[in-house]
Amino acid sequence: MSERCVHPEGIDVLRHTLNFETDVTAVFDGATTDGSPRSKLTTIFLGLAHEHWLSLRVLMAEGLSHSAIGLLRLQFEATLKGFWVHFAAADPWIEKAGVIREVNDQLVEPDLPNVGEMLKDVERTAPPKAFALLDQFKSVAWRQLNSYVHGGMHALANFGGEFPAAFLVQIVANANGVYSLAATLAASLSNDPQRVQLAIASQFAHPECLPPFTNNPYLNFDLGRPSPTPDNAD
Repeated sequence: MSERCVHPEGIDVLRHTLNFETDVTAVFDGATTDGSPRSKLTTIFLGLAHEHWLSLRVLMAEGLSHSAIGLLRLQFEATLKGFWVHFAAADPWIEKAGVIREVNDQLVEPDLPNVGEMLKDVERTAPPKAFALLDQFKSVAWRQLNSYVHGGMHALANFGGEFPAAFLVQIVANANGVYSLAATLAASLSNDPQRVQLAIASQFAHPECLPPFTNNPYLNFDLGRPSPTPDNAD
């Protein structure tokens, strides 16, 4: 990776992140899911989140911090959608989203709740700690991230200057924390509890590039299976 225009602390956290990625992604080698439409769609959203996470780090390594910060919002939103699909989406929505349809040469988008509505659904159906971490991130960072995405005052005030190194390290660490949630969900899709535990262990092995675990355990919860919703309850 290029070190131009990047503070040594930023390079350091990116290098630690590479080690973290190597360990946690090894957990998924040979993993399979149950092949259901729900699992497939969840995997797609988690794949999008993973791509945003990779792209954020590439941009950070090139000193393109504003664009990198904007990608953190996309990464979080794709991760939240993965949780929403896995735990909360009704079966009819899964069926619609699993079929590509066009009208007048335009793709038809299935109706999707906004971020606040998805969080409410996840609160009702997902493990409490998973919801708490997603909700905490949204509460703390969402407005500021939107400012960077839409060219708001946060972006305008900082453009052309240098971000504090500690702030950029925090952005990467938060992106890694969001990926920790996605990785734990991805491991749970294999229906192999050992993979979930390995994913958790690999994340606790790299505290130098993740948010503090004290009073904020990103990973210490059991994802289990999706809870029944009113539309797909037995």
